[in-house]
Amino acid sequence: MGDRAMVISIDSLEDSDIPYLLEKKNFAYLLKEYSSYSGLQCPYPTYTYPCHATILTGLWPKDHGIYHNEPFDPKRTKTRWFWWADELKAMNAIEAAHSKGLKVASVTWPVTGGAKGDWVIPEIWPQKGEDPDTVFVPYSSPDAIDIYKRHKNDLLNFSNPFYPDVFAVSCTVDIIKEKKPDLFFLHLSALDTLRHMKGTEIEKMDEALTFLDEKIGEILDAMKESDTLSDYTFFVLGDHGQMNIDKEFGINRVLKDMGYITDNNTWRIMAHPSSFSAEIHTRDISGEEALKVLETIQREYPDTISAIITKERALKEYNLSGPFDFVLESEGGIIFSSSLSSPIYSSSKSASTHGYMPQRGPKPPFIVSGKRGEKNRRYVGGRLIDEVPTILSLFSLSMEGAEGKVLEGLITGPQDTSL
Repeated sequence: MGDRAMVISIDSLEDSDIPYLLEKKNFAYLLKEYSSYSGLQCPYPTYTYPCHATILTGLWPKDHGIYHNEPFDPKRTKTRWFWWADELKAMNAIEAAHSKGLKVASVTWPVTGGAKGDWVIPEIWPQKGEDPDTVFVPYSSPDAIDIYKRHKNDLLNFSNPFYPDVFAVSCTVDIIKEKKPDLFFLHLSALDTLRHMKGTEIEKMDEALTFLDEKIGEILDAMKESDTLSDYTFFVLGDHGQMNIDKEFGINRVLKDMGYITDNNTWRIMAHPSSFSAEIHTRDISGEEALKVLETIQREYPDTISAIITKERALKEYNLSGPFDFVLESEGGIIFSSSLSSPIYSSSKSASTHGYMPQRGPKPPFIVSGKRGEKNRRYVGGRLIDEVPTILSLFSLSMEGAEGKVLEGLITGPQDTSL
């Protein structure tokens, strides 16, 4: 029997969540005698798309180019995230493994639209009233379009907060049973969604954990039906944690009141918030003058802004670069708002979120179990850039150009064992 790898990213999974996963039937089976690294270092900002691009490339944002969930667009006429694989400045693991002859599948993994794998169905957010075919058909693998079309109606069920995962797991089950891939990347967002709605406390997350456990059961059943379960090594990981929100700070409202923003077309300093952080863009103003403006705001709101980071410091200390000139970091539970018209301080529609310095907040785990997983080993440390090199080492492959290294002590030598 050959080796297969199933990589499951549970968005917003934190180290402290693991005992609660193990209380669920299918997770307990999936993670039997697991080994793990805890306290993994994330990129800055701890946002879903920079984190998943970091995992997929083994590089930090300064090298892979995904500096935020969304490109900076002051006009904001339509939701547009970093959905496309060609926006990565580096090789991604889907295409790297595919080029080495592995059969590779990926479902709803961020920044994978148009990636050259065998069965790729990207994560794209269709707008209400938009036919998902307009974005999914051109950017999914040709051999996966039929599977996408079987389940696309799940993407239109906006009344179900977990609808992306219903779609993702339905597609995953069909790919496992019909295609039997060697390497599978799957991104699930239900836990992140509920944390945004209810807060960070795991005790409030049972609805999401129960739902995810049911979906894991569907995946395991598909593997049993296709007679591949004993081939799989499982990699279960998180991308970031979350922190509770106290209030929002209208940074662009402040800049507008100071005369640096007139509207979305006329501005000299504008913030592109990533929740607890905000990337600051400038034009027609010197860096020295812009810094003085930001320092004035910090003095006026000392309990709101904890740090002003230059682009040079962001690159040197946080491996972050992009089309911005500064990054602001908030204080405590305050997040930044992009609105030009909101009050300077207001309540948030979300209870908790992410998007902050990597040293802040809970950290995600990296868990290995199944066929080639070492049993019951626990380590502290590691970085998100180390995950793909570790995953590919299962197939004796290396990730060309990756800065990350293989995390030792997680994978055994080739052998025929089963769950």
